[in-house]
Amino acid sequence: MKLNFKGEEFKIMQIADTQDGARVSPDTLELINTAIEREKPDLIIYSGDQIWGKSSFGGNAEKVEKSLRDLTYPAVSRKIPFAVCFGNHDRQVGLTNKEQFEIYKKIDCFIGEDTPGIDGCANQAIELDCGGEPVFLIYLIDSHSSLKVGYDNVHQNQIEWYRSVRDSYEKKLGRVLPSIVIQHIPVPEVMELLLEVKKSVKGAQQGFRNHAGKWYVLNRELVNKEGFMRESPADPMENSGEFDAMAEKGDVKGIYFGHDHNNSFTGTVRGIELGYTQGAGFHVYGPGLDRGVRMFSIKKDGSYTTYDLRYRDIVGKKVKEKFIYAVLTLMPTNMFDAVSRGVKIVAVIAAVVIIALLLKFLL
Repeated sequence: MKLNFKGEEFKIMQIADTQDGARVSPDTLELINTAIEREKPDLIIYSGDQIWGKSSFGGNAEKVEKSLRDLTYPAVSRKIPFAVCFGNHDRQVGLTNKEQFEIYKKIDCFIGEDTPGIDGCANQAIELDCGGEPVFLIYLIDSHSSLKVGYDNVHQNQIEWYRSVRDSYEKKLGRVLPSIVIQHIPVPEVMELLLEVKKSVKGAQQGFRNHAGKWYVLNRELVNKEGFMRESPADPMENSGEFDAMAEKGDVKGIYFGHDHNNSFTGTVRGIELGYTQGAGFHVYGPGLDRGVRMFSIKKDGSYTTYDLRYRDIVGKKVKEKFIYAVLTLMPTNMFDAVSRGVKIVAVIAAVVIIALLLKFLL
């Protein structure tokens, strides 16, 4: 797929984790519409977990199509091209990702492609042209789904596909093309942007699975000043070497992902910027009014800048669905968080009971 610069910059909007059911959140749409009106992107990428919930959809293709049309209407109504990645929750609606991909193909402005012969769905490279010459690439990669324990990784044949695309441009142009990668689940190297600390440190987030028993905060010397991390990264159980492959020739300037709704930060690891995009969805847990989207402003020389837009800054402090927002603000982000909160609640109740018994005995 090829797209062209219309001016001095090409703007991409990444929308992560809308994670809606059969009824799309009006607050999610308010965020997306306001961000689009403000930024006027040339391309929108929905980076996984657009929808979820078998109880909500029950494998009903008509319900799935309606939700996908509602979520993409902000792009379609403005005739903005859009593409998608798939996350770990999309397939839980009772339709496979490939079946959903066929639905996307029916929607106006969808430019998604599915590279045959490799694992996953919707793997593609989008070429940005200027004056008929390619100047930049955007790779969209399927990072797959959940395993019995934890999360999968990008597979070897996908990595080889990336290498083949990269090398074909190098052979044609005599140089590699600068590029970014957008996928759903992070690469394990994102942990290099964190500091392991004691549990008592303010803002420390509990690690789990591969990082069980450890607590982390952002390394403020490595990440952007406005970045935040309110849950520990849920990275793959195994490192498939994706990052190392993309660091081989210096073409990949950044890898960006969603997945962990409560995180939004960027930082450079061995020459590649790694970036979290916070969740945009208001029908699932998220970082309160810091829900948002990520923007990329790409220049013709292959350089680019990236920044996030947050609901509180572009929409305000009021939401339409106040009760749902309040409930989801209190909801645990994962089972580890739920257990931790449960232990704290039990401890508080036990302490109150003990104090009451002691007072009764003493009095």
